Amino acid sequence: MSIKKDGKLGMHSDITRRDFLNGASIALGGALITPALQASSLNTSISHAQNTPGYYPPTRSGMRGSHPGSFELGHLIRDGKRWDSPNDSTDTGEMFDLVVVGGGISGLAAAYFFQKEHGPDARILIIENHDDFGGHAKRNEFHYKDHTLIDLGGAEYLENPRSYPKHAKALTEDLGIDTSQSQEVFNHKLYSSLDLRGGIFFQSDDPSKDKLVAGKSGLYNSKYQSAYVSLPAELENSVGVAKDVRAFIDQTPLSKETRDEINELFSGETDYLPGIPVDDKIIKLRSLSYTEFLKDIVGATQETLEFFHMWRTSYMGIALDLAPALSAMSYGLPGSKGLGLIEYFKRHGYQRDHREDFHFPDGNASVARLIVRRLIPETAPGNTMHDIITAHFDYSKLDRPESPVKIRLNSTAVHVQHKNEKTVEVTYVEGQSASRVQARNCVMACYHAIVPHICPELPETQKEALRKTIRTPLVSISVLLDNWTAFNNLGIKSAYCPTSFASDIRLGYPLKFHGYQSATKPEQPIMLHMYRIPAPGGGIIAREQFRLGRHELLTMPFETFERNLREQLSRMLKDGGFDPIRDIQGITVNRWPHGYAVGYNYEEEKIGYFSDGEWPDEKRLWLIGRKKHGRIAFANSDANASAMNETAIEQAYRATRDLMNSS
Repeated sequence: MSIKKDGKLGMHSDITRRDFLNGASIALGGALITPALQASSLNTSISHAQNTPGYYPPTRSGMRGSHPGSFELGHLIRDGKRWDSPNDSTDTGEMFDLVVVGGGISGLAAAYFFQKEHGPDARILIIENHDDFGGHAKRNEFHYKDHTLIDLGGAEYLENPRSYPKHAKALTEDLGIDTSQSQEVFNHKLYSSLDLRGGIFFQSDDPSKDKLVAGKSGLYNSKYQSAYVSLPAELENSVGVAKDVRAFIDQTPLSKETRDEINELFSGETDYLPGIPVDDKIIKLRSLSYTEFLKDIVGATQETLEFFHMWRTSYMGIALDLAPALSAMSYGLPGSKGLGLIEYFKRHGYQRDHREDFHFPDGNASVARLIVRRLIPETAPGNTMHDIITAHFDYSKLDRPESPVKIRLNSTAVHVQHKNEKTVEVTYVEGQSASRVQARNCVMACYHAIVPHICPELPETQKEALRKTIRTPLVSISVLLDNWTAFNNLGIKSAYCPTSFASDIRLGYPLKFHGYQSATKPEQPIMLHMYRIPAPGGGIIAREQFRLGRHELLTMPFETFERNLREQLSRMLKDGGFDPIRDIQGITVNRWPHGYAVGYNYEEEKIGYFSDGEWPDEKRLWLIGRKKHGRIAFANSDANASAMNETAIEQAYRATRDLMNSS
């Protein structure tokens, strides 16, 4: 990339983000530094970082998610580094009723359930390797032009909370989350009132051939959708669907053959599996990927396959060569209109009003913040789901000697073992120092694949099951824009970008809570959200694709992310008057090399979506991996191979009950 082109993209603009030194991240103001820079840079211990004045991770930008400093120790442990000798660490002399390894939603919920059972005086320690609590429920916070702008950095929203299982529902209600206000806090009419619709951006090798197709189309169902979520096309009864799709698709640079195929998939009533009973169709569509459905059943062109490859991947976390056809169709991919699956979709809840999903501005980070405020009330003011949005947390209150509940950030658990049948010893590293604490109970709420390396005493069958835990890599990106007039001028609120660096782009959810409101006018600052799902495709098996995706995310520098994002936005929005230097004021890249939890069948080399819950227990490795061992129990969404907020909470409850039942 030439210096001149970088200048036009604004690569050297003074945006709101962290500085970078030799590829290592440094938080300004003396907050977080990497161990290698401690002695030479600030001469301060990372173990005291959260007590440093001004320590406030939500406002950090640049490379977030699995940020530098959060994963390196885990990789050393994976590669054989051990802290199994008392000489390697210092005993703090602390004894806790519960130590939780992992401060994400599940770990926090485990502490919540334990405290609820044992009372407010229960001594609980939560150890978290990142510089903030919440895990994938990450908060991105910006302050610009007297505005506080908030976006999500990971987990998005409470999906269909009315159907939450018992304990997840009880927790959300106890925290004061009134999900019946879902349509009061979300202005579903804002973007449509401005006549903004979804679009598709075709980025070409030749910038002069780029094409943005914008406007209302039958590709997006408006009856049941939230602002962005569409339902299967066959659930739409509008007589104008066929005409809308045809008019929309004909504006694209796709060949006529491909346009005809896409139009038929969305609007036609072709039964692609004729003469087969519906139940057998369901089995068939569950057994092959959506890409295989298009290629082998529909006989679609390669161009059609490439067009759909990244459709809805930000929601599923995988590209369509890894997604079963049935699941893909239930998430809005076309082709099922003539297959007679309407009743199946209705029966499984896909024909529902997505406006009932509950959104916080920072996604499920507000859930994490509500739990932390409940566990340690002095960390933040307020007592409602509304005031949690603007509540400023005092991180120095997370780990005080007098508090029964403590959260120790920037801490990586490196060894967990029983000292005897009633006591578990947990060793963790902060900065350059390793410490040991004792606990009567321990919940492992971290990524399950690392557990065998830090809990060597587990049975070999359990360790093997834990090692085979798989997660899908993804990147959730927050971009602070000075204004969104370019989107308004072009008539779009979101765009699918099948050939671009980021496959999905959307303006921030239009939300309003007491004391907080997102942008309502195009001239106001707004958060833009973008997704990148590293999906090489090419017939590579899922776990190998995920490995390659993780490698990409951990080796790609922030500068490369920034340059690609700036170029994509500049090219997509050029006809709307977009200026990357003026309009882009901040970028936060939340990379998650280990993102969504999924089940995996190593015999068939397929992820759990293909089973639809029908795998026998012996193939559900997570059931073996989560078995309680002595005083050690297992939580996390990995424990049920499902990347859902309610799953993390339910597994936290199960883990705490496992411990209580054996007391």
